[in-house]
Amino acid sequence: MKSTESLISAHHNYLVNNVLTPGFILGNPSSGDAFYLLADVVLPGESTPRFSARLFDDQGRFLVELDWNRIRGNSGRCSYQSLPGGFRIVCDSGDPLLSVRTESFPNGYLTHIQGKLFDENAKMRMETSFAGVRVYGEAQLTIQAPYQLK
Repeated sequence: MKSTESLISAHHNYLVNNVLTPGFILGNPSSGDAFYLLADVVLPGESTPRFSARLFDDQGRFLVELDWNRIRGNSGRCSYQSLPGGFRIVCDSGDPLLSVRTESFPNGYLTHIQGKLFDENAKMRMETSFAGVRVYGEAQLTIQAPYQLK
């Protein structure tokens, strides 16, 4: 029987592979130009999650890089749209690439993520699954402290 470890935060969580987690990393942020998504830990006293990522389309072409919720590299001409409680990254075609929305509860926060993400080899790495996401491939499904990008 396979078991899944979850280290739920009392303050803020994401729903990944049907498990609550305070933060996660998909791919390798230190890999140069390769795909990654970092959904960082939200500390007590904060409510806004920080996302950093290098995102590709379903053909493996680089689209956009995020650095703490801000667009940095953007050869795919994606746009950033504010949403109540979050944001959305939209492709030049008008299709949403990544949506992030944080819901407030009496005892904390839950950030919902939606999107279908691919790596530089056109392999699917994440897709929406019910109220959360399902991730595939190299991942660290639980981080307990803010990640230090190098």
